[in-house]
Amino acid sequence: MINTDGVLASTSGTTRRITIAFAVLYAAFFVASLVVVPILAPGARIPNPFSADDTSRIFFLHNSRAIQISSFLQLASACCLAGLSAVLAGLRRIRGVSNIVSSMIQTGGIGAAVLLALAALFSWAIASPGAIDPGPSFHIFQFLPFLFGGPGWAGFFALFLAGVAMGAKGIVPGWLWGVGYFLSIVSALAIFVLITIYAAPFLPIARFLGFLWLILVATLWRPQSQY
Repeated sequence: MINTDGVLASTSGTTRRITIAFAVLYAAFFVASLVVVPILAPGARIPNPFSADDTSRIFFLHNSRAIQISSFLQLASACCLAGLSAVLAGLRRIRGVSNIVSSMIQTGGIGAAVLLALAALFSWAIASPGAIDPGPSFHIFQFLPFLFGGPGWAGFFALFLAGVAMGAKGIVPGWLWGVGYFLSIVSALAIFVLITIYAAPFLPIARFLGFLWLILVATLWRPQSQY
């Protein structure tokens, strides 16, 4: 006679470990993408897209190797976010809104991952081997990674966080899913950077606190699985 309880418990444990791994790697790869720049290009700082053209041009055209490695790590981070959203979307509780929650998690997570990946790929392209100075259009090329990985990512990430928070209600401590709703709002507010630069602080708040929140949720989430 097969011990189904043991099989389900083992499956649930494996799924939780995979979820934690994706959450940790999503954060670790992205943080590493920032840290690697000053390591490989001592004295160099990632320029603000709103800064002077000369500052950005010098950074991208003279630190290509650092940018390529950073872009690789950000692409890896995006892949982990996509995997995390797929796993969390599958961990649906048996309730009437489960399909809605699952769709929000998957749509938001995949959307955020795709835009983060595009930001990484465009950054790599700007600093690609043999890249030449595009002249006046350079600032436009620099803005593309920012738009993809900034407000574009933030909009979908807000949807992702809201979906995860809805799915985690009643599973994790109340304060934790409450924080998820708060971070979802913060991430949504980051979209307003397209209108005013004063909304820029919402981006790092949503990104870095979002890392920590997702790791905590992945660690504590023990839903009834449909597998």
